[in-house]
Amino acid sequence: MEHEQTSGGSADTTRWADRREFAASGLMLLACLLALAGAGLLSVMFIKLAVPTLFADTAFLSFGRLRPAAWSMLVYGFGGTLTHAIVYYLTPRLVGVALRHQTVALLSGVAHAGLVVVGVLVVLFRGPAGSELAEFPPLLDWPLAAASLVPALVVTSMIRERTEQGTYVSLLYIVGAVWWYPALYVTGSIPGLGGIGPFLQTSVVAGGMLTLAFPAAAIGGAYYIVVKESGRPLFSGPLARAGFWTLAGTALLATPARYLGGPAPDWTETVAVAASMGLALSALTVAANIGLTLSGEWETARQSVVTRMVLIGTIAYSLITFLIGASGFRSVAAVVGLTTWHDGLATGLMLVAIPVLGLAFVYYAFPRTTGRELSGIETVNRGLRLAVWGGGVAASAIAVAGLVAGLTWNWASASGARANSGSGFSETLAAVDVLFTLAALASVTAMVGIALLAWAAIGTYVAGPARAVEMLMPVTTTDRPGAGDE
Repeated sequence: MEHEQTSGGSADTTRWADRREFAASGLMLLACLLALAGAGLLSVMFIKLAVPTLFADTAFLSFGRLRPAAWSMLVYGFGGTLTHAIVYYLTPRLVGVALRHQTVALLSGVAHAGLVVVGVLVVLFRGPAGSELAEFPPLLDWPLAAASLVPALVVTSMIRERTEQGTYVSLLYIVGAVWWYPALYVTGSIPGLGGIGPFLQTSVVAGGMLTLAFPAAAIGGAYYIVVKESGRPLFSGPLARAGFWTLAGTALLATPARYLGGPAPDWTETVAVAASMGLALSALTVAANIGLTLSGEWETARQSVVTRMVLIGTIAYSLITFLIGASGFRSVAAVVGLTTWHDGLATGLMLVAIPVLGLAFVYYAFPRTTGRELSGIETVNRGLRLAVWGGGVAASAIAVAGLVAGLTWNWASASGARANSGSGFSETLAAVDVLFTLAALASVTAMVGIALLAWAAIGTYVAGPARAVEMLMPVTTTDRPGAGDE
């Protein structure tokens, strides 16, 4: 029997958890499958972008349906299901209260994933029914919002009965994630808005999902893992909390920055530009905290695939989020606004940063709930390389294509050499065709990498070497790594 020690805690603390953690382990496995499905759809989308005439007579393979289907599968399917799994694994360890009603937790997570899959199929075969990341038909909106609300209610009820006195930064992130998901989804489902309402609704939901809800649980899991794997306290708890509150306070305000020059009032642009600075700073706090926590422990990072994945995912997340924040400045937005630059950054989040951080958590937690060691380390290493390089190249190619297009349009307007419409617009797109082709090829590589990473998780359950199952029992500890810091 193995007693669990959390990443932080005060002396003489008693903690409890259920010894059967089938809700967390089941949803981890499901999240891996949904990540692969999302990566596959994204790869087909990029192939369609590079070769528009391919499957021209097949409606469900049109770019206008593949894009919302792929993004919804990754953000809601993979991201939402992973959030459920992380919450059900971490919350008992962070508050000292057993997870109750595991069957309900598991079934609500499976229902959520099933509704997302149905929604994606409807988008593919009937077309999107709304704005970006709100494309599911109204019939699915409220059941999906209700399924998303279950982990929020579970976590809140457990916090009210907590036996831990401290509030760890991991807990802040997972509580934020479970409330932000349903809140943003409901916001996107509100019908009949007038004036600039639809514009603000689209920017807040799409931007909020990508920069706030989608990464939050993965970051909380990363903070937990880095402390547990290194055996060292988090470098700075106050800095981590400041980063969380900065993200929470600025991410939604920064969302209109992508559409500078659009129909929104000038004051929204001013607020968005100021908030973009906070978004960039919040990303730097994550990178600094995790990097400094592991400072002097780089040998651990090289030997542990989990720690290495956390580092890679953190670097990718911090860089991409910093660039998203920097894109809000007017001088930058004048060039990259309304180009594929933002799609490239979103691709980096969805295909590299969050999958790597999320699967790092799965590789850490899944063996502890199944009693099986991680299977196929070489498969994991190979999949990690393919996913990072493939996803990184695909994201970079799409972002650079947007940068090239933006610079070309600005040059054309300034010089009068070419109009930004008609044939002039087509000439600009022709100049970046090679980048779209590169993105398509790289995305296939990334999909193969994610398939290998998902297979390693499945193989762990099927054929991984036996190990002791982690069972949380009431214990009294006086010396935990990271006490009071995380």
